[in-house]
Amino acid sequence: MKYEELAVELAKKGVIAVLEIEKTEDAALVSKALLDGGISAIELALRTDAAEPSISIIAKETPQMTIGIGTIIKKGQAKRVQGLGASFGLAPGLNKEIVREAKEAGLPFIPGIATPSEIEEALSEGLNILKFFPAQPLGGLEYLKSMNNPYNYLGLKYVPLGGVNESNLADYASMPQIVAIGGTWIAPRALIKEKNWNEITQRAEKALGIWRKAKNG
Repeated sequence: MKYEELAVELAKKGVIAVLEIEKTEDAALVSKALLDGGISAIELALRTDAAEPSISIIAKETPQMTIGIGTIIKKGQAKRVQGLGASFGLAPGLNKEIVREAKEAGLPFIPGIATPSEIEEALSEGLNILKFFPAQPLGGLEYLKSMNNPYNYLGLKYVPLGGVNESNLADYASMPQIVAIGGTWIAPRALIKEKNWNEITQRAEKALGIWRKAKNG
């Protein structure tokens, strides 16, 4: 996927399930459970030993899944995950070295931003799709709207994560500049550990239904 196509692709998906996978044996199963519920995009966090091996498993077993890789904060990670089948990358913050490494690897990248200064740092790197993180602790939707106002004419796109859940999902969806949201509640570690695939599917269906209803009026 090219960077120029990423915003359009994410807008089609709407809801991104944020995952931490501890065992590679769960990778394809959780991906299938999400797909059964209509969610076809994930952010797989690089916080466990199973994360990188899980990328190629998900890519092979569920090719319909758009694979985003989160917590790309170390040198070499962007190139490795791109080679394993990642579609795009994300980070909680904005590190210009990582941004440039992702560009060199051909991996579309979404940096984390929390302030106007960080928005301008991202713009200086040619990036206009931004991860608003941590969304709720920073002030939520009202903060994001206020922060975006001076830059609204630039057509920035946002993916809020951090405290987004069923209760505020529709509110976030109401902001046109938000192309997708990320949520950990859809397939949390506990449900994956329990192998409760039905519950994950149900949560996916509900989240996607809320998003589509809010976006489509």
